[in-house]
Amino acid sequence: MLQMLAPHGATPPFPNLSAPLAEVRISQVTGPLLPPRTMVFREGSAGTPQYRVVDGCVATAQTLSDGRRQIIDLIGPGRLIGLGFGDRNRCSAETLGFTRLEAVSETMAQGERDQAFAEMLARSQALVMLLGRKTAPERVASALLDLAGQFGRPARDKRRGAITFHLYPTRGDLADWLGLTLETVSRCLSRLKKAGLIDIRQGDLVTLLDPQKLSGIAAGDRPLSP
Repeated sequence: MLQMLAPHGATPPFPNLSAPLAEVRISQVTGPLLPPRTMVFREGSAGTPQYRVVDGCVATAQTLSDGRRQIIDLIGPGRLIGLGFGDRNRCSAETLGFTRLEAVSETMAQGERDQAFAEMLARSQALVMLLGRKTAPERVASALLDLAGQFGRPARDKRRGAITFHLYPTRGDLADWLGLTLETVSRCLSRLKKAGLIDIRQGDLVTLLDPQKLSGIAAGDRPLSP
């Protein structure tokens, strides 16, 4: 079983990590890794300081009263969470894998803040287009390309341009992000694998074997064979 990493002799600053979806306060810039499914902050709670993802993945989401969830974004290394307006969080933030965060200074340069807001707006607009107009295969292909862009590395594959990445979200997380059912997500992944466009090993190691063709499917320029 994986254990949190902390400097030798240091006391982990994250209380109650054994509880499911434990909400924690980040008190150190270089603290130990947060375990998967740790709630960093909750929708509706008092405003939270901003953090930068150093390693791992964080999902931001909003939830209806009946439990239905819409994942707003999946956020990888170098990107910020906690951006927003008002004194209450408009969404929750939860780790999807072992994740390290660092607190961002309140005096962060205005240029960096503006860039982060611009990126958040652009991704929100892209999600609206995805949910409103794209087909299921187009949505799944778009998601894989996005995740490869955030987490990918060159694959040990003879095909030129192949990219490998760890799939942090589960099929259920992908469904809540893409507005699909779990069954539809699984079916689309199987079709992409059958078409020779992706490879999936051990359930969470994904390789994009032909990113160019996958981009064509994501854009709606190339149909995915049944």
